[in-house]
Amino acid sequence: MKFVISLALAACLSLTCAQQGPQRCTSMRVRRNAASLSQQDWQSIANVLSRMQNDGWISRFGESHDRVFSRVHGNTCFFPFHRRYVLEFENIARTYDPNFVVPYWDATESFRNPAADSILSSTALGTNGQGSDSCLTNGVQGNAQMTYPNQHCMRRIFDNGNSINPWYAPEIISSYIQSDTSLASFRENIEYSIHGAVHLGLGGEMNTGYAAHDFSFMVHHANLDRLWWDWQNTHNSFLMYDGTGSNGPASLSDRIPEDRSVPLNGDNVESVMVLGYGNVCYTYDSGPGAPQSYPSGGSGSRQQDNNSNQVLSSSSNVESRRRESEGIQNSLDSNAVNRFFPGLGGNGSQPLRRRGSEKKTSECGGPIPFPPRLTPAWIKMHGYDSNRVESAHKNACEIVEILNNSTYSSPY
Repeated sequence: MKFVISLALAACLSLTCAQQGPQRCTSMRVRRNAASLSQQDWQSIANVLSRMQNDGWISRFGESHDRVFSRVHGNTCFFPFHRRYVLEFENIARTYDPNFVVPYWDATESFRNPAADSILSSTALGTNGQGSDSCLTNGVQGNAQMTYPNQHCMRRIFDNGNSINPWYAPEIISSYIQSDTSLASFRENIEYSIHGAVHLGLGGEMNTGYAAHDFSFMVHHANLDRLWWDWQNTHNSFLMYDGTGSNGPASLSDRIPEDRSVPLNGDNVESVMVLGYGNVCYTYDSGPGAPQSYPSGGSGSRQQDNNSNQVLSSSSNVESRRRESEGIQNSLDSNAVNRFFPGLGGNGSQPLRRRGSEKKTSECGGPIPFPPRLTPAWIKMHGYDSNRVESAHKNACEIVEILNNSTYSSPY
């Protein structure tokens, strides 16, 4: 009888532990918008990167990303891997400077003319590469030399000469945040859009499997992580992990792929699903904080939490979010809103109003440019299904066309 009771007690304790999940972080660091950093902040980053470079860490991160490349792209593991990967970079950087935090680069803010973004200046991430080898000669990694896969300079090759083709508008990403009801579909849309556009736009190291050499990789993926966190909060789906993982059907117990050059401690997917719990002790300056309690229910949980709120927009600017949401509600008919921006709710039988049917009250950057396509080489490199990539691009273009044919004025 005692043996049976002991087994029951052990099972109960085990169940309790499982329900509690990771412990809430006692302190949280905040990842800031890179656009808000001062010159002193960038200099501090440069100092840390230089020391990490000298100790071989930069090349090791590029090497490790290259070695697990095929396992962490084109499937749902894309998000948890890169969340854990950037966190590991941040943790190692903090051994050099305890105040170091990876900023995020909201690349949609400069989507119309990316090369003009102040973040791509000679005192921040650096400009286009120079010389016959397109070497990066300025910025926080100016004149850096890489050792993987061979000795070479850090390269940067803009995809349109000295300029960069337009990226994805915030409204397109906002549509994904609102309309994608599974992580698998959200991952696909993000990976085929802003993820690839920034990598291809910067080119050089960023157009290789060892893209993590370039610090642009870290700030770019910090932003994609921010967008995932916004999606998780918008749908209250903190533990949703569906579709295909790195080794078959996705499971929260899946081990995150790692390479010996940058070990990830054998962490599993669930350990990084919720910001503010376990060892994932950070949040973003533009997004919701950690839930008050760890979500329960496993994959697909939609537990409501008093501290979660709907984000609805991809923008990191609160005022722009408001103007975007109001503008879309006032410019599109209910069918278009419910299809592409369901979080905003349909607006009755209001017809779709075309440009010219009434005078616009404000102008920003004019019509939204259509987003670029992923290159055939990029699609092949990642093993994507070209038909699905084309379908996603067609959908993004349809969002742009509907907005441009209405009275909507983009605040971006």
